[in-house]
Amino acid sequence: MKIFAIFATAIFCFSIGLFAQDDGAEGVKEEKPKIELAGVSDVPAAKRPKASDSKKAAEAEKKDDADSAKKTRETIKFGIDSELSELVQKLLDNDDPRYSDELYDLFKQTKSPAVREKILDYFTKFEDPCLEDYAVTVLNDPYDERNSTVERVFRYVAAVKTKAAIPAVVTLLESDNENYFSPALTTLGEIGGEREAEYLVDYLDRADLTTPQRQALMKVLGKIKAVQTWDALVEIAQDDGENVFVRCYAAEAIGAMKKPESIPVLIKLFESPDPNMRCYVIKGISNFDTKEAHDLVVQAIKDSQYKVRLDAIDAAANMKLKDAVPYLVYRAKNDPEATVKKKAYEKLAAYEDAEADKFLIGQLTDKKTSDNVKKQTTEALLKYGKAGRAEIASWAQALATDDTKKSYRKDVGKLMTKYPDDAFAKACAAYIASSDKDTKSIGLDMYTAGKYSSCQDEIRKIADDKKNGSLQKRAMKILGIEEEN
Repeated sequence: MKIFAIFATAIFCFSIGLFAQDDGAEGVKEEKPKIELAGVSDVPAAKRPKASDSKKAAEAEKKDDADSAKKTRETIKFGIDSELSELVQKLLDNDDPRYSDELYDLFKQTKSPAVREKILDYFTKFEDPCLEDYAVTVLNDPYDERNSTVERVFRYVAAVKTKAAIPAVVTLLESDNENYFSPALTTLGEIGGEREAEYLVDYLDRADLTTPQRQALMKVLGKIKAVQTWDALVEIAQDDGENVFVRCYAAEAIGAMKKPESIPVLIKLFESPDPNMRCYVIKGISNFDTKEAHDLVVQAIKDSQYKVRLDAIDAAANMKLKDAVPYLVYRAKNDPEATVKKKAYEKLAAYEDAEADKFLIGQLTDKKTSDNVKKQTTEALLKYGKAGRAEIASWAQALATDDTKKSYRKDVGKLMTKYPDDAFAKACAAYIASSDKDTKSIGLDMYTAGKYSSCQDEIRKIADDKKNGSLQKRAMKILGIEEEN
């Protein structure tokens, strides 16, 4: 009996021990492993520039004088630093991709940081990965480089989507150097994916983050669009105790993820009295092609706060909401804010919609329309649309002979120079034939941009008359006529 009691007690104690172990195991919350991304990046292999965009190259070539290409190559080969920087900026302004090989070779040779930075800008604009090896090398050890160079390297890596740079970028994000925080974070948003998004959500929990840093972090999470962070971002967007812009960026981010569950959340958030929140809700909900999303955007075009109206007009145009066109027309005509009117004109031009085009062309042809509105319509159509070229040309021809409207004549001529079109040939000839020297000069600019063969007789008249001074020399150069010694 005594032996049995001892045995039973042992079993009881053993059982209690097992239960205690089980309870302990269940009570311990398993921590999610921390994602580690920092490190030294592997440097990509060196490579030559990619082939230039043929369409852009052809457009740039149209702007050349007879010996422009030769002079450009000579400057690249023999120019001093200031000349080189000025030249590369000109190529950037002209969207000219034709000199990538020459500039790549110059980049490898030059000892001028200013020239290197300009060439970095060039390859950033054309998203050419030929300098990835240089960029990653700099990010691995940026401390002896100029801040302006490092900033450009960040932008370059973001533009060409250099994923090889992620370890170096994260290392700089985690460093104590505040100069690198924002550009590193922005870059990670452009080149990162789901794993980087999870890392950044964990990063939000850091106690040492400033409010601007939290705001920047939320913006980047929106760019990455990682769906697995949706629950965390919804909670932040709905938290009245959180910084308003952190909430705004969270609202935009959950919209960018395109989860249908975001729609009711965003609609509710639009009821916020804070116009900033309403702006970002519209940015977020513009990602959805549903009746609820469309209705909210259209209603936002009538919002009392002009910034909300601006974002709603952008959203409506990007979503190509046909039902929104009458609202945009009304804003273009009647909005109390000039910036909203301008935006409405621009977006109506970009719609490429019959109703929108009819309104804009009507503004150009209606005699009651002010010249200022006609100019605004012209700018919108040339920058963003395809309609109205004939009507713009007709108005420009009338301006060419009306000396009471020289300022409009100048502005419209410059616009036609920037956006050449075959429909502008007669307007170009009218400018060249003007008795006003400034108008003649703009006419020559228009010809250089559009190469209108029908204008050559008018250019020849200028070239044959020595009284035209510098205009004569320009005309002779355009026609390829050598000056007499």
